[in-house]
Amino acid sequence: MAADSEEAKWLGVIGRCLAYLCLKNSAYSEKGVSEQAAFLEKLGLEVDDQAAIVGSTPDSLRVMMSRARNKRKAGRGGKGKGKR
Repeated sequence: MAADSEEAKWLGVIGRCLAYLCLKNSAYSEKGVSEQAAFLEKLGLEVDDQAAIVGSTPDSLRVMMSRARNKRKAGRGGKGKGKR
């Protein structure tokens, strides 16, 4: 049982390292923090791990990603959140 737990921990470390290498060797390495976080999210990383890689905090990333989603929704011809 302990060997399975130890193996799972190392697989997580390896996965995060590979995600970091993919980010740094992609076109997203020159983009902003929110684009980099979105790329890491597509790779399956949790918000805490995304924040550690891009040099931010998890709460800051959540707010940034939420604002980016709302901006995309409003830009598609929808009303988005307007004055009421």
